Amino acid sequence: MIRLTAVTLRRGKPRPRASMFPDKYRRVPALLKPQQGGQQYFSEFLIRTANDAILDKQQSHTGAAEEITGGSRIEPKLPQADVDDMLKMTREESIQKEMDALIAGDGFQTQRAFNERAWYENERQELLRGSAAATAGKKAEVLPERILGDDYFKSRYGYSLVKEGSQMPVVTDYSQLDLWGEMPKYRRDMVFLYLVSRRRNTYAVAYDYEGKRLLTTYTAGNRGLKGGDRGFRGDGSTDNGHQVTSMYLNDLLPKIREARANSGRPLAKGEKVELVVRVMGFYNGRQGAVRAVQDRSADFVVSYLEDITPFPLNGPKMPRGVFR
Repeated sequence: MIRLTAVTLRRGKPRPRASMFPDKYRRVPALLKPQQGGQQYFSEFLIRTANDAILDKQQSHTGAAEEITGGSRIEPKLPQADVDDMLKMTREESIQKEMDALIAGDGFQTQRAFNERAWYENERQELLRGSAAATAGKKAEVLPERILGDDYFKSRYGYSLVKEGSQMPVVTDYSQLDLWGEMPKYRRDMVFLYLVSRRRNTYAVAYDYEGKRLLTTYTAGNRGLKGGDRGFRGDGSTDNGHQVTSMYLNDLLPKIREARANSGRPLAKGEKVELVVRVMGFYNGRQGAVRAVQDRSADFVVSYLEDITPFPLNGPKMPRGVFR
């Protein structure tokens, strides 16, 4: 029996991995990790020392000839610091000059950015001053110099680029503004169809204006598409999304007819059902689901297509567990 072993047994402990020994500088950016400065100056020093060496060599070759001709010898400078320039910057007159420049650029400005109204006024003044007469001598261009506003264009060229009546009347009184003008205008007959595409599945469900569900939710699973075409890398496939939504719309239409008849507003012969399609999720099933709605354009008309995928305004976050 062995009394001594060269190695110690770990007795069921996990074998040590790199993650067990946390890196002291793991939160420090890569550039700061070695904590050594001056890297960006190193190459510059090399170049300057090389240049100085070449200058020195050239001058040593031509030194005697220069002395005879009375030429001026260039003194090679140390690459580390330009002392003369530094001293110049600290002299009183240079400091005064810098202060004057700062004061000159420190005036109070009323206009901080490009102001369209001010620009138009400026243009108008120039036209009144007769700067137009000065530019009349130039050769006539095929295209105008700039087209920024219709009033400017009209005053310069005498005709308007905008068709008559195509411009909306300008609202000057803010009390007339329709604050909800951009919001969708739903009607009682509209059906709200929710198409949710998740990673491995697609759901379709419809509600009426009151929020009553018209038909139970259809999924790839409960429509018998389980384990079939799952798509690439486990994303819910386009075909599955199309199939689920198409089956749902098939079964939904008689339900809508029935509900409308019961409410005393039956569907007319050629009348289409107005849909508000709300799509959520960005996986593959989404494309097929939306296409299925478009394919049923004989029975349904899409009034609004809304994307209701939740997306945080400050951007998506990686799960925290990745870094621990």
